[in-house]
Amino acid sequence: MTDFYESNNDIFSLLPVQIYRHNLDGNLIYSPLHWHRSIELTVTLTGNIRFNTGSSHFDMEESDWILVNSCELHSCSYVSLNDHFTGISFIISNPFIEKWLGKNLFFYNPGSNTVTKEIKKIAQEVYDLDTKAEDYPFLLMSYTYAILGILVKYCKSEGNPQKAGMNNSDVTVRFTEYIEDHYKEDISYETMADHFKYSPTYFSRLFKESLGVNFHSYLNFVRASHAAQQLSLGKTNITECAMDNGFPNVKSFITTFKKLYGCTPGAFMNSNPESLKE
Repeated sequence: MTDFYESNNDIFSLLPVQIYRHNLDGNLIYSPLHWHRSIELTVTLTGNIRFNTGSSHFDMEESDWILVNSCELHSCSYVSLNDHFTGISFIISNPFIEKWLGKNLFFYNPGSNTVTKEIKKIAQEVYDLDTKAEDYPFLLMSYTYAILGILVKYCKSEGNPQKAGMNNSDVTVRFTEYIEDHYKEDISYETMADHFKYSPTYFSRLFKESLGVNFHSYLNFVRASHAAQQLSLGKTNITECAMDNGFPNVKSFITTFKKLYGCTPGAFMNSNPESLKE
């Protein structure tokens, strides 16, 4: 499987922004559930893509764009297996954002045609830049500052109570790492609450406040993400994949996968020409 992003980290070189150009088809339009401290701006240039943030999903078409805030859980996938998607993602360093715009900010798409035109113009021009050109870093920084100008003028909110996952990144890290280590096992929010020495009720509330989704939704996201990666390799069958990734049975696996990816695991696997047939 080709990763939607080359990496999902917060390591920057000399430039406080990372650029990912996307030109993908079908089930390669996919990035597993993840989060980072950086701010992400993704713009659809052509085609379609589905973005999941917290418990919501957004089907994006040409010129649509989305802002993902610091420590906000998100993933993306195709809308249809016949989709083709071209787009660009700007991953902007959170310390850089805080230096210029301030701390504890929430960014959003204001739904303005004027803003969308400006964002689309910048996105297309950056997409078309020659990354090997001598002036590329300087041009990229000029576009990055232009984006910051748009964010501060049209897209900034302070103290927004709906900032899922932004209040306690340490808790987010501990919870997500635990599930990543144990998703193949028969875990529940009660056993996880016991591990972290919380009452089940308090743990359930803290988990939802920290990650923006409830425990079972996040666990299913993680299991399905790993299952999708295994299916894309083509060296498995549906039953093995369900058992390998912590699902209690095949029916549960198919139901969860179809809800998240819009197709059955078999259709997802068979859409990859290198995959084995069921």
